[in-house]
Amino acid sequence: MATLTLPLPSGRGTRRLGILECISKFIAGISEGRELATRYERLAHKSDAELTRLGLKREDIARTVFAARRR
Repeated sequence: MATLTLPLPSGRGTRRLGILECISKFIAGISEGRELATRYERLAHKSDAELTRLGLKREDIARTVFAARRR
């Protein structure tokens, strides 16, 4: 997931770009969070036998989802 920081640059022309960049990062963070939630739900709905075939235990689902996130 993304961390939102709000460093607004000083200067007239760059302020608008800074705000747009912050908004863009915020939206990207929401999108990534939704993708992670979808992956988690898909794995959580699998049976224990299906998880075993994937080499997972039920308690490993969250760690697996977050470890595979894109950087």
